[in-house]
This record gives sequence, structure tokens and C-alpha cells, in this order.
Amino acid sequence: MAVERDLFEEEQEMVAMSFGDHIEELRLRLVLALLGLVVGVILALIPPLNLGYYVMQGMQEPAQQALEAYHIRQTNNRMAAAELRETYTELPARISAAALVAALREVAPSVTLPEDDPGALEGRYVELPMQVREAAAIDMVNTNVERQKALIALRPMETVIIWFTVCIITGLVIVSPWVFYQLWAFVAAGLYRHERRTVYRYLPFSVGLFLGGVFLCYFGVLPLTLQFLLQFNIWLNVEPSLQLTAWMSFATLLPLVFGIGFQLPLVMLFVGKLGIVSAKDFREKRKFALLGITIVASMLTPADIVSMLMLAAPMIALYELGVILVDRGEVAAAKAEAY
Repeated sequence: MAVERDLFEEEQEMVAMSFGDHIEELRLRLVLALLGLVVGVILALIPPLNLGYYVMQGMQEPAQQALEAYHIRQTNNRMAAAELRETYTELPARISAAALVAALREVAPSVTLPEDDPGALEGRYVELPMQVREAAAIDMVNTNVERQKALIALRPMETVIIWFTVCIITGLVIVSPWVFYQLWAFVAAGLYRHERRTVYRYLPFSVGLFLGGVFLCYFGVLPLTLQFLLQFNIWLNVEPSLQLTAWMSFATLLPLVFGIGFQLPLVMLFVGKLGIVSAKDFREKRKFALLGITIVASMLTPADIVSMLMLAAPMIALYELGVILVDRGEVAAAKAEAY
């Protein structure tokens, strides 16, 4: 009876909380989350730390490494093809006349050459055709010609805008525990006391899953996705050149998508705890869930199969984890009621 009385009192308190009170609670949580975001952005901007600078350099590194590997692979392929053809390229060689005469005297002393006059041949050159193996010429050009940097900026303010955007994303990741706390606190305001304990218990797991998704995308998905996309350049024989805005927008948005997508098991556990959906329902609707995950992954990622699978595969595994967690929660609740 004590438990029923507590639930009745809580229900009366919740009824007393009007729609306007919920809006006020939402406003408060949004303000607190934005204040935390401001603190995170300041930490990313302040010169002693330079977090925004290092994060931006780190985001450019996968693109630069992928393009460098692309150029090296293309050069090696061209050299291998030239070796098989055994072709030679004719190049003009500019030789000092004095050096040429000296060399001829050495190899053919009987040939009549100009007399030794230091000033007669000074400043004079001859151009002779020289045959070089094509593979050696390709290697020489690849070794001595410096390539353009991987990312290019087409507008004067482009770099500044991207840098501030990266600082905002970096600040969001830094204060993500605080932002997630405010989000779950708003949700908890409309729940019973025992349901609020569930929310706060799983808050650290929510933050951990978010950061896990961000780091998986940053260190695993981005390099593999770019390497896959560059294969189309090889196939179509198109020289790649990445724009700074296009790459950084891709590199900052996709990790956030992964972090949010990794919240799936906690959302499933939450609705299971509320009694909205059971583990049996999740199992029966598994094929629809897998279809939905695939569609969402294809919509949230670029038009390539690698990034879509890299998002869909972990989310499918997390869906199965969510089913297990909901099932265990139901078993634990049944045992508690039995006692």
C-alpha cells in the first residue's frame, strides 16, 4: 500500500505540472546546455590549449594521407606499366660546350677539336637528345615535383568559417556529458521518481556510447570511406582535389551522426523500462528494425557503401544488445515482483 500511495502522490504532482511548466523546464535545460557549450567553445578557442587547431589538423590528416597514398599508388602503377612496355622517352640535354669537348678529347684523342682556349667555349652550350627509360622519367618527376596540398580553399573566409565550426563541434564533444545530462534531466522531469533513477543510472553509458561512436567514425570510418571513394577516381581516371569546406563538413557531421546513432540500445532500454515496448515486440519487429536501420544509415551517410555499412553494422549489433538489455530488465522486474 505504501508503494501505491507513493505512486499516487507522484501522479498528483505530475498532474500539477502544467504544459507551461514543461516549456519552462525545456527552456531552462536549453539555456544550461548552451552555457555549457559556450564554455566548451572557449576551451577550444583559447590560445594556450589550441584544441580547435589540433582537431582541425587531425581532421585534415585522413584526407591528406588518403590522397598521398592515391598518388603513390598511381605513380607505382604507371612505372610498372612503363617497365612492361620497355619504352624510352627522349629528353633534351643541355650540356656545356667546354665539358663536351673535354669529354670527347678523353674518349677520342685523334678527333680534331678546337684548341685549348679558356675563353673560346665559355658560356656556350649544346643541346643533345637523350633517351631515358619512361619508368625512370616517371620516378624522377614524382621525386622532384612537389604536389599541391590535399585540401584547397576557394573563398577568402572559408578557412576561418571552417575553423570556428570545428571549434564549436570540439566544444560540444568536450561538454557532451553536461549536454546529455540536461537532455535526460528534461526527460526525467516528466517521469516518476523510480523512473528518474533509471534515467540517471544510464546517463554515463549514454555519454560513453556517444563518444564511442564519434571516435569509431573519426579513426575508422573516415579513412576507409575516403579510400573507397578515391577508387572511383582511379576507375574513371579523374585527378582528385578536395575542397576544404566539403571535406570538413563531411568530417565533422559524420562523427556526430555516429555518436547519436549509438544511443539506440539506451533508447530501447528506456522505452522498455517504461513498459511501452517489450523484448518480445523488439524480436518480432526485428526485420523491420533492420530495414529501418539500413535506410537511416544510407540517408545519414554519403552515397557510398562503406560508410553506410560502417554505421549500419554497429547499430544492428547495438539493436541486438538493446533487445538483450530489455529482456534482462523484464526478468529482473518479474523476480522483484515475485518477492
